[in-house]
Amino acid sequence: MSIIGAEDEDFENDLNDVMEDQCAHFNNIDQLKERPTHLLVFMQHVILQFDPAPLLCYLHAELFKNLSAKETKKQFVEFYNTFLDKGAILRVVLPANVAYELDRTRPDLLHEDTQKRYVQEVQTTWVILELRCAVVTSLNQSHTKILHFPSFLSFEGPVSLPEGPGHSPTSPSPQLEEMEPRFLEFEHDPPNWRELAPPEALSSLSKKETKRQEVINELFATEHAHVRMLSVLQMIFSKPLEREGLLASPELAAIFPNLDEIIEMHYNFYENLKKLRLDDNFIVKSISTTVLNRFGGTEGEWFQKLTARFCSHQSWALDQIKSRQKKEPRFNSFILEAESKPQCRRLQLKDIIPIEMQRLTKYPLLLENIAKSTENSTEKDRIQQSAECCRKILNHVNEEVKVMENLLTLKDYQRRLDTSGLKPSNELYTEYKNIDLTQKKMLYEGSVTWRVTKEKAIEVQCVLLGDLLVLLQRQDDKMVLKCQSKSNIAVQEGKQMLSPIIKLDSVFLREVATDRKAFYVIFTWDSGAQIYELVAQSIGERKIWTDVIKSAVDDLKKSGAPMRLTLPPGSGGPPFSPSTYVSLCVCVCVCVCIYTFVERARHIHRLPKFTHLKISHFFCHFLSVRLTAPLSPTENGGLKSSGETAALYVLNT
Repeated sequence: MSIIGAEDEDFENDLNDVMEDQCAHFNNIDQLKERPTHLLVFMQHVILQFDPAPLLCYLHAELFKNLSAKETKKQFVEFYNTFLDKGAILRVVLPANVAYELDRTRPDLLHEDTQKRYVQEVQTTWVILELRCAVVTSLNQSHTKILHFPSFLSFEGPVSLPEGPGHSPTSPSPQLEEMEPRFLEFEHDPPNWRELAPPEALSSLSKKETKRQEVINELFATEHAHVRMLSVLQMIFSKPLEREGLLASPELAAIFPNLDEIIEMHYNFYENLKKLRLDDNFIVKSISTTVLNRFGGTEGEWFQKLTARFCSHQSWALDQIKSRQKKEPRFNSFILEAESKPQCRRLQLKDIIPIEMQRLTKYPLLLENIAKSTENSTEKDRIQQSAECCRKILNHVNEEVKVMENLLTLKDYQRRLDTSGLKPSNELYTEYKNIDLTQKKMLYEGSVTWRVTKEKAIEVQCVLLGDLLVLLQRQDDKMVLKCQSKSNIAVQEGKQMLSPIIKLDSVFLREVATDRKAFYVIFTWDSGAQIYELVAQSIGERKIWTDVIKSAVDDLKKSGAPMRLTLPPGSGGPPFSPSTYVSLCVCVCVCVCIYTFVERARHIHRLPKFTHLKISHFFCHFLSVRLTAPLSPTENGGLKSSGETAALYVLNT
């Protein structure tokens, strides 16, 4: 039985040849074809340039076969978020029908039977595509054949594998394909509305209406220019790159995601604006219905989804193109030649890719300006509603761009991550020695100074994740996770050290009275507590850090994560009451007097410094022993009651 059910005899023969050649260690090829487990082993042997993400997707999909309906609902959302929604980046290929439905329907709203069917289709598609790649690669290296692939493999006609020297990777590319006929009109700028409108109608317009028509004409003209540049991206770059074999289809789908659909949306919007002008003899009476249909309702949601996907990939796409140009001379030659075409109008590819994001920022401004010059209140309200829809789309796209950029940053950090600095004696070692940052959501990052002691300060890259605060040290090209000690004695005695990973479910913040740019991060867990003093680059940056950390902690509370604030024995009880605050203030004043008395006595009787500190500590403890207060940092990273903290703060400053 064939593993893919191929009916074409030539394909089956070629497949058997490859299996016999590449998997000679299997005793029975029929057994290989019949058993999926053996098939996976075969795939790992044949596909030498293998990306593990599709295989993980395949194995994850296997779990769905034995899940209940309730479990399927839960697991499918995770499967979608992990693999399908990042398909272009992870090279997980989605069948067209599955991609279409998931774009229009939330994954958690699908019926469990539909969810299982989609998972199975994704799994089957992966096997077919990877096997097809292996067969073609192997045959290309061994001998010349014409493969007649079955129709379900999505090949159009036979695939010819050339014999001997053929199309060299360094040979010059053929002529770029010509523009589609419908795009030819975009090569010339449209005439101004004043040149086309009847003179008598122009003369009768008020100053406000004339301004309104000017802005409408600007919307039309800029949409015309935008469609032209999108068509350049498609006809001058995307399609020729695929035809020349410089980029494979999955790579193009990642660099130019949904480009064809985005062009169609903008082209249809342009045509609707063009029809409005023609119907109204170039003096547009009402534009609200056209713009509201474009940016509002289900069409607006679809527009938002496609543009978010396209724009969120642009940073990654620019990096990929830049990297390819450095590594591949032929790719670089192609890009330079394409950029020299008159259609590009002296713009480089790196200037053309961001145009969709730039266009989204202009829609709200143009629509608001149209609304300002509109007399009819109903028309004005509908245009303002359209502008608000545009702003929501723009905000969503900005958020998606930020999420994708954060993901790429985490992938870079994970690639360079070095966990050798984590100490096995640390209680978090077992949990985080194999941490995968890419499985977390990054909320914020930046450079801060980790002030371990007064004499020891370390520059770190502070990364705020959904449930963790991670302190990474840059060492050459590595990002190092390294425990720190308050003193050399702690290292020698093997005492608890400061971990570079802080769990947010047991964190609270305090300001540093002596430094407005610094803040304390106090971290507690079942067996103790640690205090971190972090110094931001400015007062404003410190406020941002404290705000985003507090927000992350609040989100953890709302999500139901346990907020563990375990106090060491004897460290205090419930939070302050008003009377406790009064007592604390009195305690501080008394401690100042005690300190003054002890300091004078020390000078008179020449007592050593440690003696006066012990005496001061005794009085401070005596006065604050009854206070029940939150915890504050101690010198060795632990915590003490606030009465003692206040007193010792005075004594040590």
